[in-house]
Amino acid sequence: MHQRLPTFLFPCSSLTAHTTSKTVVRGVIGQPVQLPCFYQVTRHTDISDMCWGRGPCPNSKCNNKILHTTGNRVTFRKSQRYNLQGYISYGDVSLTIGKVKAEDAGTYCCRIEILGWFNDIKKNIQLEVVRAPPVKTTTTRKAPVSPRHFRKTTFAPQATSDHQTTAKTAVVTTTIPKITAPPTFAVTANDVFPETMGTTSGLPDFSTSFQADDMMTEDDDMFC
Repeated sequence: MHQRLPTFLFPCSSLTAHTTSKTVVRGVIGQPVQLPCFYQVTRHTDISDMCWGRGPCPNSKCNNKILHTTGNRVTFRKSQRYNLQGYISYGDVSLTIGKVKAEDAGTYCCRIEILGWFNDIKKNIQLEVVRAPPVKTTTTRKAPVSPRHFRKTTFAPQATSDHQTTAKTAVVTTTIPKITAPPTFAVTANDVFPETMGTTSGLPDFSTSFQADDMMTEDDDMFC
């Protein structure tokens, strides 16, 4: 005679286990960076609580929690640099970190709490922080502008036979070009005004050092 053992029946459970995904994001020091995290929301009741934490996602909740939401509202944040700028009601819970610092580098956990066992959506985001590339500046220097020089040369007057003096004047105008090398000057015949001479029968041989104060006039001959 065989003894029949009791049979126990267990209802099947339709639990869906979500695996943990990993994403790498690169941020620049001093600039904001966004760590992406999304989940599907088809109706208002699908909005779930979620948290952001430092370090890989644990079996439950978030380690070193830096932000938490209840429904579509942020109810906790560790710093004002942490913000959710997306539409939470549509499943966008991406974390924006303002003015990234070198110590912000590391792993972040985005965890969406779904009702049921092992249903939570877990995403690990690896943040790499780099320095901004140096900015190349170009400096343009203008060559100095040299002023125009005007030089006027007056020669000593010369006496004619009728004791009338005529002064001849040479005017030289020099323009210094905008170069660093010393300029070269060339004086041509056009640079000297033509001298005006009186009509004489002969030009006495006076010295070139003759001055106007030594000149003799007709009035001086009357008292000789």
